[in-house]
Parts: sequence; structure tokens; C-alpha cells
Amino acid sequence: MKPSSPSRVPRFALFVLWICWLGAGSVRANVFASDIRLNGSPRVGVILPGTSVTISYVLNDNADAGVWIKILSRTNVIKTFSSTNGAAGASAGLNTVIWDGSFDHGTNSYLGTFTVSITAASEGYDDWTNITDDGTNFTVLVPRGIAVNQNTNSPYYGRVFVANAIDPYGIFKFNADGSPADEGNFSPWVGGDLVHYSPWKMAISRDDRVYVDDLSGSGVVFACDQLISTNCYTAIGTDNYPTNDASPYLSGLAVTGSGTNTQIWMADGQTNGDSEGIIVWSAAGNGLAATNDTGTIVAPVDATNSLSFAPWDVALNTNDSIFVIQSVTNDGADAPLMDFPPFRGSLETNTNWAIGYGDPDLMAASGLAVNPAATYVAVAVRGPGDEEYQGGALNLYTANDGTFLTNLDQTGGDRYYDVAWDAVGNLYALDDNAQVWRVYSPPGSNQSTTIAAPFIQAYNKITAPVLHNPVLGMNGLRLTLYGQSNITYVVQYSPDLVNWTPVATNYSPNAVRNVCVPYSSIYNITGNGPGPSGQAYLTVVSVP
Repeated sequence: MKPSSPSRVPRFALFVLWICWLGAGSVRANVFASDIRLNGSPRVGVILPGTSVTISYVLNDNADAGVWIKILSRTNVIKTFSSTNGAAGASAGLNTVIWDGSFDHGTNSYLGTFTVSITAASEGYDDWTNITDDGTNFTVLVPRGIAVNQNTNSPYYGRVFVANAIDPYGIFKFNADGSPADEGNFSPWVGGDLVHYSPWKMAISRDDRVYVDDLSGSGVVFACDQLISTNCYTAIGTDNYPTNDASPYLSGLAVTGSGTNTQIWMADGQTNGDSEGIIVWSAAGNGLAATNDTGTIVAPVDATNSLSFAPWDVALNTNDSIFVIQSVTNDGADAPLMDFPPFRGSLETNTNWAIGYGDPDLMAASGLAVNPAATYVAVAVRGPGDEEYQGGALNLYTANDGTFLTNLDQTGGDRYYDVAWDAVGNLYALDDNAQVWRVYSPPGSNQSTTIAAPFIQAYNKITAPVLHNPVLGMNGLRLTLYGQSNITYVVQYSPDLVNWTPVATNYSPNAVRNVCVPYSSIYNITGNGPGPSGQAYLTVVSVP
């Protein structure tokens, strides 16, 4: 796209700006499509007469039974690409197709909004099968927590997050096939305003907040965006601990709901007799517990209760049943794995079922998760590692009664720290011995359909963008951008009308929108401030 005519910022405005700147301080399937982009955008792909839209997608595994990409106008399919005729890729990893705006019957349309759906199918495997290769894409030095985005309406659907608890402390971000996330594979872990060192359990809310429990703060929980950027805030802090718990050790994390209905569930793993058991906090619309909200105890620890010892992790299924693993010794006196009824305000003291008395394959259980269909419970077991108990286990149980199904451990000696599920029924596990995360596909043929979060916007032409009304604000230079709805624009800066540098990106469903250019972007790019005449220039270009 051609840039608009440069919008010249007046000399007087830049002088004032300089002064301000100086003072500023359901269906089970193992193969699925994710990370769907349109012309590289996670929001919208624009098509004009004579142009095209590149549809890219990532498959977590080979779709050996086929891939079908459909472009829809509302509910009507206007164009289909299929791997059966070579028009669509079906291999694990990144695939692309190009739509030139034509319909299946040959008519072109350049007005309207279109959605994209991608169906992937596989013949599947005879048994639970590791579909990853323990290669470098799956390596994490000290993996301690894992979570997968199950929100099908999110552009980050299928993204995998893994906590690394050794220097460099931080969160790894992967696509479903193990490739790095687009904005960067790794985010250093600082935990908001304080530096912490043990990113641990993680969970993702239905509105895309990533919650991270950090053990170095006795279980401080942070809520972050999908980029794990500077937008991380304390969701559970020391002022949120139960008032009679002098030394909490919040080791387990689950999140249910979204927005004002978000609930944060934690397991207090303190083993010195001070554990409060399972605790839940109600979060406000910002996803954070209110200051000094000490939560509600759901299942207390008591020798006479089913939860007789400190819990280590907690998970909830879609029916709100509460699954718990206990941090127990090998004396056989406690049941490491149990299922409580949904919490309705009364203390949960009795379970629906409890299993594992004296079972060495559940000693030192470390993580658990329930699949979306609420049929399986997966348990990651570290294992004590002594002569009697040689290592950990990766166990599957039925969710309705705790019947043992299988141990997926591949060597008989690996140490598993955490487990998670994706939306289509794959099991993810962290193997500390091998320093990898793995994905296990369920047995049987399978198929899943992903509706792309970004959409295609077709125009006959695009209105040339214009910048107006520069106003000096607290954080930067504010301008009004007059352009086209559903278009991403990039504002560029130049001190000399020759060299241009991007300084702000803006997407909006509205034609008229406000844009803010940070002061630091204008003055720090070259290190010399504005151009030699004391003036700076801004222009705006549209991104296809």
C-alpha cells in the first residue's frame, strides 16, 4: 500500500513535546489447526481487486485423512480448498493457501466479510502415542508448569506455555507443533514489579489471561496477557493469603470462568500442619482478586476429612467437580488422588471417590488435569527417586470413578512435573529427566474444525489514511486517524522525509480512531531528537 502524504507536526508543537518528554518519567481429535493468520495478521486479512489473501495455519500433527479449508459468507461456503487435490497442506507444521477472491463457481466478490474454517482429520493411532520427538523445539531446561490455550475464538488458540524455573527464569511460548510463537519464543520472568525465580503452575482463563503461580513468593499468582509481556499484574498476593495461615505454600492453580465471573483456585501445599487445603478467590473484571480478599476455603485439611494432608494441585472439570492430589508420604495412610463434588458454599469434607492408598505409582504426585470432555484425569508423578520407587509416572484415570487406565511413562524412570490438555483431547506432559514437553494423542481416528479468529475483509478500494489533530498528552503525541474500518495501520516517523521508521501500529473496526505515538519513539530512534530544522514528520501506511 502507498503511504499517505506526510503529516507535518508544527515546530511549536514539537518544542512543547520536547519539554514534556524531558520531564516525563468436545469432539475428541488429535489433529487440529491453530495459529491461523490472514496475510500474517491475527485480526483481519484485507483483499482488494487484483490482490489475494494468504491463509496460513499450523497443524500439530500430520492430517493423513485430509484437510479442508472453507471460506464462508455467513453460513454459505463460497470457496473450498482440499488436501485431496493438493490445494491445501496436510503436514505437521506451517501450511499456507492463497485465496484470490474467486468463488468455487468462478464469481469474484470484493465487498463483504468472510470467515475461514479449517477441518483436519487423521486416521489416528492404535493407542496413546507420543507425537513429539523430544527434539530441540520441545526442550525446556527445568520444566515446572504447562498450559494450553483452549479458547477456540482466540487468535492464540492452541498456544502452549511452559514455565522454566532456572536461570534464565521465564515462560516459553510455542505453537502446537513446537515452533516458537511469532512474537518470540521466550519471555523473561519478572512477575510484575517484583523479581521472582520460580514460575510454576499455570492456567488460562476463558478470556485469554495467563495465570502463573510463582513458588519463590510462597505462591504469588500473576495474571498476564498471551504475550507474557509487561502486562503482568498480581492476581493473588501476600495480602490475599488466609489470615490464619502464617506460612502458605500455594503450589497448585486452576482458573474457571472469565471476566467478572473468574475464579482462581489454589492448593495450599504447606506440609507443616498449617495447610488451608483448597482455596478459591473471586476475581474482578480485571482478572485480579481484590486487595485483602483472603479467599474462601473449599476443602479444609483435617485428619477426619477426606483431605487429610496438604494438597499439591487442583483441577476442575466442565461440571465443576474438584479434583485434588495430595502431597503424601509412602506410608499408605492417605489417598493421593480424589474427586470432590462441585462447591456450592458448604465445606467439602467428603469425596465422590478417592484412590491410591499405598500406590507407589502415585507417590510424590506433582500435577493433574482433566480433559475437556471430563472423561480422563491425568496425573504427573515426580517419584521419590529412591531404591524402592525408581521414578515417576504419567498416569491416566477415568474421571467418573478413578479407575486406572494406563501409565504413559516411556522409560520407567522419568520424573513428570505437570500435565495439561488441549481443546481436542491431546495430553501434554513435562518430563524433567529428559527436559522436554511431550504431547500424547488419544487412540482412534479423529477430526476437528477450527473457525479462524481473524476474518477476511473484502473492499473495492481503501480510503487513503490521513493523520489529523496532533495533541500533546501525558504518554505521547495523540492524533486522529481517518481511514478505513477493519484495517491495520502503521504510523511512521522521519526526521528528514527520507528515512522512515515505524513508531505505532493500530487496528480498529472503526474508520476513525485515535493513535498515540510515544515521545520516546520520536526522540530516541536516532538519538538526535527531531530533524535539523527542529521538525519531525509522521505518515501512515495501511497493512494488507
